[in-house]
Amino acid sequence: MAASTVESPTRRSLRTALPRPTDPTRWDIQGLRAFAVLSVVLYHLWPNRLPGGFVGVDVFFVISGFLITGHLLREVASTGRIGLAGFWARRAKRLLPGAFLTILATGTAVLLWVPSALWGQYGRELIASTVYVQNWQLAADSVDYLAQGNQPSPYQHFWSLSVEEQFYIALPLVLLGALWFARRARRNGVSPVAVAQVVLGAVVVLSLAWSIVQTHTASGVAYFSTATRAWEFALGGLAATIPLSAPRTTPARTVRIVGAWLGAAGLLVSLFAITGTTPFPGIAAALPVVSAGLVVLFGGHSGLQRIGRFAPIGFLGRISYAVYLWHWPAVVILPIALRHELTAKDKVAIVVGAVLIASVTTLLIEEPLRFSGWVKALRPRRVALYGALSTVVVVALGAASLTALHVQQVQAAEFAREISNGDVRCFGAAADISSADPCVNPALADVRVPAAANALDDDANRPSCWSSTSSAFDVCALGPKTGYTKHLIAIGDSHNNVLVDTYEKIAKERNWRIDVAGHQSCYLTTAHQPASTEQQRVWCEDWKRAAMAYFHSHRDLDGVIVTHSTGNMPVRPEPGQTADEAVVDGLVQAWKAAADAGVPVLALRDNPTARPDVVACVAQMTGPTTAECDSSRSVGLGLFDGSAEAVARMPGHARLIDLTDRYCTSTVCPAVIGGVLVHRDRTHLTNTFAKTLAPYLGDEIARAPGAFGNR
Repeated sequence: MAASTVESPTRRSLRTALPRPTDPTRWDIQGLRAFAVLSVVLYHLWPNRLPGGFVGVDVFFVISGFLITGHLLREVASTGRIGLAGFWARRAKRLLPGAFLTILATGTAVLLWVPSALWGQYGRELIASTVYVQNWQLAADSVDYLAQGNQPSPYQHFWSLSVEEQFYIALPLVLLGALWFARRARRNGVSPVAVAQVVLGAVVVLSLAWSIVQTHTASGVAYFSTATRAWEFALGGLAATIPLSAPRTTPARTVRIVGAWLGAAGLLVSLFAITGTTPFPGIAAALPVVSAGLVVLFGGHSGLQRIGRFAPIGFLGRISYAVYLWHWPAVVILPIALRHELTAKDKVAIVVGAVLIASVTTLLIEEPLRFSGWVKALRPRRVALYGALSTVVVVALGAASLTALHVQQVQAAEFAREISNGDVRCFGAAADISSADPCVNPALADVRVPAAANALDDDANRPSCWSSTSSAFDVCALGPKTGYTKHLIAIGDSHNNVLVDTYEKIAKERNWRIDVAGHQSCYLTTAHQPASTEQQRVWCEDWKRAAMAYFHSHRDLDGVIVTHSTGNMPVRPEPGQTADEAVVDGLVQAWKAAADAGVPVLALRDNPTARPDVVACVAQMTGPTTAECDSSRSVGLGLFDGSAEAVARMPGHARLIDLTDRYCTSTVCPAVIGGVLVHRDRTHLTNTFAKTLAPYLGDEIARAPGAFGNR
């Protein structure tokens, strides 16, 4: 669509419909940028002081929608066309240098200071951030139970930049469609601005509606989804289509002033009215988004301009992109490098350091590069070539970290197999740490298996025993197929299925048959359990009904072993119930299905929880194992389990199995016991440690009164 030498009706309508400010600098928007980035940074460092600071990201989305939509429509007004290649090239020149510099520097810091146990996750997220799909990587992790224990990565903040890049790809295509339609319909007086308003309005309505629905049904995905955030950009774009000149009448000035300050007030309120427990984005996002929309629409001729002109605020707005890029890697990596939680001084240093680095990179790298004659002269094809080459270089860093991790994993796995398959005294749970005379093997003093780099993959779960994307009650049989002396089934969530190899070892050694059935975030209870999506909730309820029906169709069972993660608490209490009462009542009602079928219940108390960074902490150890990564017993066992209370209400039908003494002393729950890393994340046991529980769990099952020999 080449520009015409004679002004067309389309261009004339755009020229008269769009605002043409005499001062191209919108200082109110610079101030808005400063507000947004400062909110995000302070929230990341002091979340309890500024609980809604994360809405700064939504403010950025509105600003981007406003500026980019206005820019594209003005291009149509002046040239009669939208140059896709030129637009995308300008976006690449603006965004890629700073982003790739941050990713490269962060990747280097990761290799220098971050334990290799985290390289796998970080490497994947580095690649996802480089190709701007980090939001979808995090959305996928939010519904993947194996990834839900991931630690925050130094690339995590690239999710919002990924959403923006996807917007920059989609918006010009949408406006091209609007321009084509307007040209076809111009005989009827339809202007491109009017068509753009209709299209952007439809995006606002549909995306907001979907955001409300998905925030309710799949909150983890909704937070990172482009579809749930599109309306925020579109609202900013709508504001760009409304022609507003300098107000000449008192009522017009009043509207502009009231609108701008109402928006500013709404933004301040959102910082405290919205918290981490607020379902978000959903309808709650309307407060910061609409408020930001009022500011970009009305702020150009208000007192907000004077605030934005204030040198420190204006400069912070100028470097806001770089501050956003640089602050978060420091928040993640610095405590790892220092080996302690961030102190107040550390946090202040991060703020100052982020501003200093952002100033240097903006003034000496990003802006000189972007405004240099050489870069401006680059044709879009050459920009695409350089962008692709830079992407390959940055992605190679992520690939290198994954390759190095794989080599370490192979070597560590071989060592772990050698030591765990041998007859090693005091290995794992055999250390008997809670006894008056614990077992100590000096040869295990500096042994930690599995290696931290392999911990996440040290999982015994099997697809044949596991349901996660359906309500199917999948059961796998362990031990002898015939001639077994006892028949049990173990039912529960992922904490049940981390014991699959443990159950198999017990079954083979004792000539028992143990069936196993597990479901993601779902265990045997009649109480309502939280779920990451509505579909997961339905699957869970159907699976639990199938489990209770299973008892009546398998009355030959000698017992059912039930266990659950305390992390799946709290269940939703009924009116008049406390959360703890809801847990116990749900267990009792579900277990009665087994008792009514004559099947004894063996309730296995959940394992303790570890500190969130336990694997990374252990990975930093050198020499003999220390206690620096241990958790106190009160913290490790701090979550309510409910099994003991439920057993007490079912005398003669249920028995408690409590292996806590194999995990904890009277004061602490060690991260490493008998040379074995206990947890692969905050709540799940490593398979290596779980298998060392087999003799003790087997003995407890065999001692259960009513389960064996008395039926």
